[in-house]
Amino acid sequence: MVVESTARTLISPQAIRPLGKLETYSASRHALGIYRCVTVSARYVNPPSPPSAADAAIFRALGQLVLRHPMLRVGIRGEDTNTPEFVSVPSLDLQDHVTFRSLPADEHYETGVSDVHAWCHDQLWPDVETRPPWGVVVVRPDANAGNPEFNFEDIVFSFHHSLMDGTSAKHFHEQLLTALNQPNQDQQPTHVLKFSSPPLLPAPQEALLNYTTSAFFMGRVLWGELAPSFLKPAKPAIWEGKPIDFARPHAARVLAVDIPAAVVPSLLAVTRKHSASITALLHALCLASLSRRLPAQDAPGFKASTPINARAYLADDAVDKDTFRIAISVATHEFLSAPLAALRAPDADLDALIWRHAAASKSDFNARLATLPADDPISLLSYVTDWKTFWAKKQGQSRDYSWEVSNLGTLSTPEGGPRSIARALFTNGIMVAGGPMSVSVVSVPEGPLTASITWNEDVVPEELMKGLAEDLSAYTTRMHETGKFTA
Repeated sequence: MVVESTARTLISPQAIRPLGKLETYSASRHALGIYRCVTVSARYVNPPSPPSAADAAIFRALGQLVLRHPMLRVGIRGEDTNTPEFVSVPSLDLQDHVTFRSLPADEHYETGVSDVHAWCHDQLWPDVETRPPWGVVVVRPDANAGNPEFNFEDIVFSFHHSLMDGTSAKHFHEQLLTALNQPNQDQQPTHVLKFSSPPLLPAPQEALLNYTTSAFFMGRVLWGELAPSFLKPAKPAIWEGKPIDFARPHAARVLAVDIPAAVVPSLLAVTRKHSASITALLHALCLASLSRRLPAQDAPGFKASTPINARAYLADDAVDKDTFRIAISVATHEFLSAPLAALRAPDADLDALIWRHAAASKSDFNARLATLPADDPISLLSYVTDWKTFWAKKQGQSRDYSWEVSNLGTLSTPEGGPRSIARALFTNGIMVAGGPMSVSVVSVPEGPLTASITWNEDVVPEELMKGLAEDLSAYTTRMHETGKFTA
């Protein structure tokens, strides 16, 4: 990510279309600094080449992606208003969007990559009207190390969430690898790309999803918003970290948990045996870890969410189905006091309880899939008319969720080229007015599955997050080695 502001062209960007409802939601968050970017990196294993040749290859490949994907060549006008719009930029200098860093080639390298992710999440995109808000940080082991084991680079892709979602970022790396592996890579790259006409953008998801709303769903929403508090039962108490505080410094923290390649197939097999999934299992493992690390008075319950890739529900669009865009929904999961008491019991059968909660989370997810796009909470964004007021009302309030698990699945990587991808890392932005922490997951073929834990410093205890990371690693390793999560 490049954060320095440079002089921009005097040509006024041309309006293309208004932001959709979900796109406007993300624009309003960035304008207030309360959600800044999504970040996905991939580790590219490269053939030996001088740094100058490697740099040129990256610029050539990025240029191809910018020309292919409209969302990489638009700005956002009026981001801090209720009616922002995408605008076309007449040109784009790739050098404004790419930076290079080196890290010591030692045992701390992985932590260094996580720290780059955290740094990205703390930045605000500059000049969003005239500079498309996305960026790449190329992280390389120190060239002086001379260690053949470090013949790779981590390409860290960050972007404003109004442009696209995490699935698009996964496709970014899949397509970047394809572009890097193309022959005839000896020509000099063109850093400045000029565009003769505005791009054709994908339609916002509400234009392509046939949202329907039942009377029961809308009545429940209106009751929750408008009914006097003395008529409504108290919401179940959940653990949610510290309350929402817009004055708290934005200080992203990232911990990565690598589940080794040898462990991943056995985890997949055992989750299917128990009618679960990797995502559902991670919800259950987070529940087991946090419920046993937090006392009942501090964590009487938990509520979690799972983003859903909604592309399967989109109507036909005028653009390529694989174009970078936003298409998401959400499923929710509640874990209340009685199940938590069982998990906290000294003689708890943790394995049985973990699988029970994993199956329940999978059932929640399937139930949401079965009803989409009916009664989708995302559709309610159309009723928000003043985003600044919407967010201001959340100051000092409790949070709606305890955590989120977002799983991008496995990168699809072609075989046979000189370059390959050995690891990926997906991190969610800090949700200042959302859940206190998130777990983001991505894997690579025949490689590790990596789960990142992200949170804002001081919202939740760092030792608790370190303990969760240790538990996720220990539970999954033990399951692979012994067939049980617990010793």
